Amino acid sequence: MQKKNLFFAFLLMGSLALSACAKKDSNFAARYAKNRMGATVVDGVKTQQAAEQAAAQGVEADIVGVKRYWTPEGQPGPRVVMATILINNTEFPVTSHHSGTEVVNGSVTVNGYNISYEAMCGDSSCNPYYASMKVYSNGRLVIQEGVRIFFEKNNQAQTDLYQWLPAGQELPFMGSDVQDTRGMVGYLNQYGANSGSGIIQ
Repeated sequence: MQKKNLFFAFLLMGSLALSACAKKDSNFAARYAKNRMGATVVDGVKTQQAAEQAAAQGVEADIVGVKRYWTPEGQPGPRVVMATILINNTEFPVTSHHSGTEVVNGSVTVNGYNISYEAMCGDSSCNPYYASMKVYSNGRLVIQEGVRIFFEKNNQAQTDLYQWLPAGQELPFMGSDVQDTRGMVGYLNQYGANSGSGIIQ
C-alpha cells in the first residue's frame, strides 16, 4: 500500500487537565466503556492498564472527534477526514487526504510529546475510517489508541470502536490485510464482526 504524508494543523483549545493519578477502580467497565467521542471499548482491561500506565507518566491522550468532509457524487476524491486529538490539555486537528484505501501517516511534536498518526479509509466512500495514534515521550512509547468509525451506520455490526494499548502491547497499523489481528485494523475488525464479542458495553 502506498503511504502519504499527513498534514497537521494545530488549534489550541481548553480541555480538562489530567488528574495527577489514575484512580484504581474495579468499576472500569463504566469508566472506559466509551472514549470521549463515544466509541465503544474493545477490551476494557487492556484499556484501563494503558490509561493507568500513561497517567503515571503524566499523559492523557485520546482521539476525541472524527469528521469526514463531503465529496461530490462521481468525483474520486481525495476524501478529506479531520480527527481531533487530545494530548493533556491541548486539542488539535489532524487532517488526512485519502484516495482509495491507501494508508497515510505522519508525525508531529505537541508539548514535548511525539505523536505518530496513521489512517486509512475502509472503502471508496471512507466508511469505515481507521486510525492509530501512538504517543511517545523521550523516544519511548507511552500509549497507543486505535479507532474504527462508521460515518453511516447501516446495521448493528457497524459499531464505532476504540482501544488503548500500553507500551509493550502496541500493534502495527496493518497486518497482512484488514482481517489480520496482528495489526490494529484487524484487531478492531475482529470484534466488530460479532456484536458484543469481547466488547465491554
